[in-house]
Amino acid sequence: MSSRREVPGDDPRARVEHLRAQIRRHDHLYYVLDRPEIDDAGYDVLFRELRALEAQHPELADLQSPTRRVPGAIAEGFRSVPHPVPMVSIDNVTSEEEFREWETSIRAFLKLDEHAVLPYSTEPKIDGVSLELIYEAGRLTAAVTRGDGFAGEDITSNAVTIRSIPLTLAGTAPPAYVAVRGEAYIRKRDFDEVNGLLEARGEDRKANPRNTCAGALRQHDPALAAASRIRYLAYAIAKADGVRFPSQVATLAALSNWGFPVSDWNALADGIHGVVERFHRIAAARDDLPFEIDGMVVKVDDAELQARLGMRSRSPRWAIAWKFPSRRARTRLLGIAWSVGRTGVVSPVAELAPVALSGVTVSSATLHNADEVARLDVRVGDFVEIERAGDVIPKVVRVLLEERTGSPEVSRPPDACPSCRSTLARDADKVALRCRNAACPAQIERLIVHFASRGGMDIEGLGPERVAQLVGAGLLGDAADLWSLDAARVAELPRQGETSAKNLADAIERAKHRPLDRVLFALGIPEVGERGGQILARAFPTLEALAAAEAAQLLELDEVGPALAASVTGWFREPRNVEFLARLAAAGVRPVPVEKKADGGPLAGLTIVVTGTLATLSRDEAKALVETLGGRVGSDVSARTNLLVAGEAAGSKLKKAKALGIEVIDEAEFLRRAGRAPNGSSRGTPSVHPRSPWGARTPDSFAIVGLTDLGHFGRSAANAAAQADASVPTSRPS
Repeated sequence: MSSRREVPGDDPRARVEHLRAQIRRHDHLYYVLDRPEIDDAGYDVLFRELRALEAQHPELADLQSPTRRVPGAIAEGFRSVPHPVPMVSIDNVTSEEEFREWETSIRAFLKLDEHAVLPYSTEPKIDGVSLELIYEAGRLTAAVTRGDGFAGEDITSNAVTIRSIPLTLAGTAPPAYVAVRGEAYIRKRDFDEVNGLLEARGEDRKANPRNTCAGALRQHDPALAAASRIRYLAYAIAKADGVRFPSQVATLAALSNWGFPVSDWNALADGIHGVVERFHRIAAARDDLPFEIDGMVVKVDDAELQARLGMRSRSPRWAIAWKFPSRRARTRLLGIAWSVGRTGVVSPVAELAPVALSGVTVSSATLHNADEVARLDVRVGDFVEIERAGDVIPKVVRVLLEERTGSPEVSRPPDACPSCRSTLARDADKVALRCRNAACPAQIERLIVHFASRGGMDIEGLGPERVAQLVGAGLLGDAADLWSLDAARVAELPRQGETSAKNLADAIERAKHRPLDRVLFALGIPEVGERGGQILARAFPTLEALAAAEAAQLLELDEVGPALAASVTGWFREPRNVEFLARLAAAGVRPVPVEKKADGGPLAGLTIVVTGTLATLSRDEAKALVETLGGRVGSDVSARTNLLVAGEAAGSKLKKAKALGIEVIDEAEFLRRAGRAPNGSSRGTPSVHPRSPWGARTPDSFAIVGLTDLGHFGRSAANAAAQADASVPTSRPS
């Protein structure tokens, strides 16, 4: 049916604005409230008319129009956007005893009377992807992923396809600037339907809703994000100009008033007994909820008490995630496969009769190493109990010996590599089995996957399955071969094509100029992780300079020990690695030097040691700030130390500094000397350090730090469950 209501006169502008308002209203009813008033046919009439009018009158184009939600051009890449306030995480507990200990610590910190009852906000902890939305003058201007907590990726082109995200804020006089945080997720039934469509097309099923959501949000083609049926729940206001909220309840009421969907499963709980009761109710309803959850988030409701409780170095003191125990399931062990990692370590993997666990079907699980196989005495044919550690990685936790029948053969580790048949050797620690054949196909595959990973060369579209296909087809012998790939031959491979091959070639070409620290991580040098790559890249501007370094030079660097120094020098002297680097250089791979620390900065010439727990910075963040401003970070207090920055629970280093007469300062003084007082900058003011976590704290710009996983205190759980099960139209974009 049609729901057209005529607008007086023939003014196209008036008709367009009327249609936009109607479509926004129906989107809100459908995607946010689950209360559609018109059917799909009526909605399509409105939408087609609006699109036709906008085509006839280009001068009426508006980026906030509902028609812009239809996926458009493929994005070239995602720029990095700093968060106005860091997106910190929250601590967690896994038992009622641990939760009671947290509650006791909160009460002690606040010096509450023993009879005082604290109100807490509670909500299911949705297993989704954190997403921050920036609105200026009431209009959506950016959607940013969590990233490293200080900056994330701008995925606005994908976020606008999520119909539950408002493009413009509703209500009266929304703030001129507001940063809203929430969870992007995929409902269980939508996930099942998407998998059904994939199966019908002969494509592989997706593993789980969360990973599917995360992958879809990072697609460069918004059409792929739109097809994943992502939804959004708002839970926090990180920053809002000119607005203060007295409680979580008030915060969520404001979000709802502005047009955001908020969780229907939240509730206020009075005191610890109310929280415990609420946790057990949510745990019992877990399987009936429309989305995957892995626990319950608990927060002190009163904003003034939140301010008094403040922050730890990486989390708010006033919030906790009470996680569910890892779920377990019983199944039969069908076999043990031995998998080869990129460093040659050969590990056992349990092959299982498929079993449902935490919303996914599990058919394999880790057994860690040969010693664990022996300890468990696990044998083919046994019934075993598995769990998903953190509801993610399946592992075998025990053998159900009471159900063993007959005398199954003892499981023994292989003597030869399952990939290349080379003889395996035990490491010195007598735990890891290792294949030492550098030409082992399995190691080559995993090395290339690591090389192309997001933390390394970040080559989009080069995951494990595609790498295995390219190696198996003889197109890749190592990572250096990426720059000589024949796109025509790639296009001829199964499930490939010209477009897919071209996209891969473009991604490989873009990877030629990555920062040196990421290249060092990508090389897969033993002992060199992301932090190690950063340390080495700051000390040596090029690969050639690092290759020429002696172990003694490396040991002079803070945080570099004998194992890392020996590994790096040995790796760069290995002939096959020297040849590999030469081929990378010949292909035009030119690592970008890491920006050197500032000469003559406010901390220039000072050796500074950081100890204890800081209120606004983690230890790594404080060290990065020292180096950025020209100082040198010391690992221990000595006569060469100029300054000790002491946080809470500073121990032996503080005593040593006092004994040596070294100046000791607190965090506030450190920030002042760094030219960065905690309350000193506001949005739009250039920052001394690009990862600085401090936001504005003025009367016109009120920031709530660390608000995560908040929701709406709305309809009852029973009513929400009924609505979640109700039938809704399925032909609109989901």
